[in-house]
Amino acid sequence: MNIETLIMKLLSYYQIKTLNDLAIKLDTTQSTISGWKARNAIGALTDTVANKDPEALEFIFSSNSNIQMNNDVSGGQIAKTVKGNLITNNQIIDDIDNSTLSLFKEAYYKAKESDDIKGFRIYLMEYK
Repeated sequence: MNIETLIMKLLSYYQIKTLNDLAIKLDTTQSTISGWKARNAIGALTDTVANKDPEALEFIFSSNSNIQMNNDVSGGQIAKTVKGNLITNNQIIDDIDNSTLSLFKEAYYKAKESDDIKGFRIYLMEYK
């Protein structure tokens, strides 16, 4: 999984174009998001998103969402919609196989139904 892809999906979800706009939506700073990108800190990003907007977290992990690619996010260039190139046949082309992704989604939905997203995230972050 690549943090760049997740950030692009968040930009698409919120219909915004810059990291600064995303920072405002997530109640954090642009430098924090830039630090996450530099470290590929997916856990920090998903933790923040889950706290602020669980539906956005669901969106970024959905396998059939279109995402927007932007060559220079901070420059606010016009984004191009990428549909079938990055996501095909309802599969995310990263390192997550379908079975694992399905299990993750099922566990996420159960945590959401029981209003325990925080417990779910903690469990994931403590996995070794």
